[in-house]
Amino acid sequence: MNIAGYVLHHYNNIDGSRVGELGPLSLPIVEKYGAELLVSYPIKPLKGNSIHSNMVVYKFETFVAVLEFYHSPEMVEFSNLRDKIKDGLATVITRSLRDRGCCEFGLLSELVEVF
Repeated sequence: MNIAGYVLHHYNNIDGSRVGELGPLSLPIVEKYGAELLVSYPIKPLKGNSIHSNMVVYKFETFVAVLEFYHSPEMVEFSNLRDKIKDGLATVITRSLRDRGCCEFGLLSELVEVF
């Protein structure tokens, strides 16, 4: 059984004058890999501090699709531009470590080593 996977980008804008370029350029890539944009907003921490002020969250049908998207040639090219406009981090999440994709890509073993 495949379980949804998510990409979270947590970032600050470093060139606010160019942020508007990113949406139209990312849309064809997002659509090609079947992602659904869930969140694209500034954030406010409820507890603690965050060095980043914005978040984007994409949902994919499977964890495998997440990794195919993120490591695709189109996304690698897009990230070169994005990294000139935004600074931050990207993470991947799945709803269950039983997702086949986590095991195939070693996420389960990496998480087990951490705990």
